[in-house]
Amino acid sequence: MVKQGIKNYFIGLKFFFTPLGTMFLGMMIGVSILIPGIAGGISQLTDGIKELAVNVNLDFNALLGEVWTAVRALDWDDPAGAIQTMLSAAWINEQVTQALHTLLGTDFDSFSAEVVALVSRFTETVVVCFVMFIVFWVLGFIAGFFIVKFQIRKNIAKRSLWKLILASVLDSVLTAVFVVAAAFLFSLWQWSILISAVLLILLVGCIALLEAYLLYGRGKMELKSIVNLKNAGLYALTDAIIFLISIALTLLACVINPLMGLFVGLTLIEIAAIVIHMNAESYVKSLAAPDQAA
Repeated sequence: MVKQGIKNYFIGLKFFFTPLGTMFLGMMIGVSILIPGIAGGISQLTDGIKELAVNVNLDFNALLGEVWTAVRALDWDDPAGAIQTMLSAAWINEQVTQALHTLLGTDFDSFSAEVVALVSRFTETVVVCFVMFIVFWVLGFIAGFFIVKFQIRKNIAKRSLWKLILASVLDSVLTAVFVVAAAFLFSLWQWSILISAVLLILLVGCIALLEAYLLYGRGKMELKSIVNLKNAGLYALTDAIIFLISIALTLLACVINPLMGLFVGLTLIEIAAIVIHMNAESYVKSLAAPDQAA
């Protein structure tokens, strides 16, 4: 099982550029909203400030340059942290207010209340644009997940329509049973959460193997030959190895470039999650029909 599971993972890696591409497509759509939105917000901000008094003047390009300088000053060696900071309304408000104070000088003090109100509206606009950017990024990630899942399934665990429906029902029922059982034990004894966590690894394997048996092995082999602690342990070991490989490849990419490492890591974890979900099916299917094994 371990060898076959790892083999499935490397088969899945040939689709690496599919989720990476959909993520970048989502980001490009998001950027097409983000950049014009920020530029429009800055334009409205400068126009609003110019309307305060005839002698108040603000250069659009100078303000944009100050904002861009603040963005570049973030620690991009930690891209996740830099993005989190940049998405903070408080940080945006602080940086824009500081830039305006520098550019306007004494005029800022004369109209501070009005300027602060304009900056608040600008911040709201920027936050909305960032949210749209993230939404399209996530949609690209989700689209890549389903496309790759379909491609990988064709290679290692193809299902008919009725098996797809049956698997969905089994997933829902078995997951619900486990959640209810864990909640019941927790209500009786709070430390049972530790037992649940320990058993979860084996139970996930047993549930995956049971589902795979019902889909591919029923009537062809004995249930106990598939659903047992040994196979559940091997399933968990396979999952751990796959995740360790993904982490190692991600760290290697991070050494080359942290931002690249972020995208590589997201893509590898996505593929790993898909393969892990299908490994039990692939294993049982290979035993039930060796001539159709991946």
